[in-house]
Amino acid sequence: MSGLPASRTGAPAGDAPPAPAPLTTAAEVEELLAALPRHSPELRLEVETLDLLRVLTLADPETTVDRLVVTVSAWERPLDTWVGRLGRVVHVQSCTVDYPTVEPPAPTRWAELAPRVDLSEPADHPVDLLAPATVDLRLSRPTPLADVARGAYPLLGVDRRQHGHGFVELGTVGVGAAALALLPNRTAPGTPGPPSVHLEGAGLSHADLGLVGTQARYDELLAERDTARTLVEHPLLVEPSGHLALTERVELPLVDLNLHNPIGRRHILELSRWTYALTSPGGELTFRPVPTGATEPTWPPARNRVRDRTEKPAQWSRPATAVLSGREVRQVREVEAIDLSGLQAADRDAELVLYRRLAELAATGSILHSLPASFTGADEVLGPTLAGLLRQPYRPTTGLVRDLRSVPQRREAMQRFGGFLELAAHAATLGHRLLPTVSVVLSTMRPSRVVDVLLALAAQRYPHLEIAVAVHGATEPVGAAFEDAVRVSGASVFHHDRSTPFGSVLADLARHTTGDLVVKIDDDDVYGPRVVEDLVLAHLYSNADVVGKTTEYLYLEDIDHTAHRTFATECYHTQVAGGAMMLSRAMLNEIGGWRPSPHSTDRSILIRVGHAGGIGYRTNSLGYVYVRHSEGHTWKQADSLLLRNTPEQWPRFMPEIIEA
Repeated sequence: MSGLPASRTGAPAGDAPPAPAPLTTAAEVEELLAALPRHSPELRLEVETLDLLRVLTLADPETTVDRLVVTVSAWERPLDTWVGRLGRVVHVQSCTVDYPTVEPPAPTRWAELAPRVDLSEPADHPVDLLAPATVDLRLSRPTPLADVARGAYPLLGVDRRQHGHGFVELGTVGVGAAALALLPNRTAPGTPGPPSVHLEGAGLSHADLGLVGTQARYDELLAERDTARTLVEHPLLVEPSGHLALTERVELPLVDLNLHNPIGRRHILELSRWTYALTSPGGELTFRPVPTGATEPTWPPARNRVRDRTEKPAQWSRPATAVLSGREVRQVREVEAIDLSGLQAADRDAELVLYRRLAELAATGSILHSLPASFTGADEVLGPTLAGLLRQPYRPTTGLVRDLRSVPQRREAMQRFGGFLELAAHAATLGHRLLPTVSVVLSTMRPSRVVDVLLALAAQRYPHLEIAVAVHGATEPVGAAFEDAVRVSGASVFHHDRSTPFGSVLADLARHTTGDLVVKIDDDDVYGPRVVEDLVLAHLYSNADVVGKTTEYLYLEDIDHTAHRTFATECYHTQVAGGAMMLSRAMLNEIGGWRPSPHSTDRSILIRVGHAGGIGYRTNSLGYVYVRHSEGHTWKQADSLLLRNTPEQWPRFMPEIIEA
């Protein structure tokens, strides 16, 4: 039994039913769920993109299956070394996963590219090949479809739980797909009961906060006063738009951080062959290419890209009222900029709808520009910062200039309209903290050099921050400037003998801190005020175990020279910069933290995370500059090698990188 309505299979009478047609929108998946019987011995379905599998986790708890076979037709492996893990599903009898096989590029091709690529990139790499992947789960007894889908998701996509002590239990009760934007994870939690009747707690609700889809169910949960029967301690009604009903944001855009994000954004250093325009004829949103006359790139932007590319550029037309899906998000990855000058809105309602789509597109990192002056509500709805960026004209460019336009736009869209951030802000009014706290740890043998770093940390915009600094066998006095910086930053200071290995010093600092997330900072690099903010945001939308920036921007202190190097960013990766690296305390504890070694402490973390089945993510590099100086480095590398394949160089320090 496919579980699909007959109208979708199109099977002639008496013939074996063909494979179900792929589902391409969240609305189609919701339609399927509504048509399913109470119990399906076998449910087979195919969804186009992984984000649609999330919708299955919202299925009614009364809908059960004995077997679920789900195929993602346009599946991408996050990293070529990545392997998923089955989530908790009771009554599993067997589990089969069919991943597509990816053939590595021919070695001769790498030899051809070698003179033009950055050889500092590691061998394992993101793979951008779209191919079907299938999960087949058999259960020994009828099991809720939502639970089975929830367990199947991490076999195909990166997903992790909330980390930290005292976080609320979040639940969902009959909500639609729009409510997925409010969740911190990529799968809906449901309202799970205890795994055993012996664990029924007195006055212990199934969830502390519950997102509820209908007014009737909300009223019912709100009226329940019997603590022995409480399903949700604090039910929250969700509007059809996905916003919380009690907020004043119903007309504002809603960005799903787990969907509308820059993951996979191309880091291309050539001029684009195409420019793109967004128009809105008759209530349709049309995305189409316009040739620019630029020469088509003849080699990949980094040697570690394997693609499934066609000559035909991306284009689509869809109802403006529909949320951008994984298909559209994927198709704008290689799109540098989108011209908005052709947009038109018939009335205020149409204008509000278009603002929602613009916020979703802005979060992907494609540069939106030339918004017409007729969109008079942009400042009110999108905010003056994002509206100002969207109104500015733009000419195709490369490198730092492009990043300075793209990164502030995507950051503003995600932070201002991120659904989970909306939920976190309201939860704070109830006394619950959903945003993670951050501990910054850094060790120095040169207290005079760390002063600037401490002042930069004091200027961080992320609010939940603590700082711990170790003076590691310094031979010089700490000095008044150091003491002033400690006072301004509120840092805690610890002292260690020079004989203590560097890894042991970092481990000790981590033990003395309490943050849900731990960021390792170096004492000699340069940091902007949004570094921690960027890392936390990437932690939220990537779901990765380790998040970091790269050493893309390099400053040679002795000759006052800045270089922009070629690195893949906004992608899952095995390597991030040790001077701007974040991981959860849960993962840090699971892997045993830093090894007690004097050198290669950052690599020790990345190796251990990989062995534990974790995954890393590189976010944008703005706000962080890696500094090379004459005082010695634990990473030994000739400056001439670091400057190889640098498409941009400046004979000075570039404050724009830090101030972005």
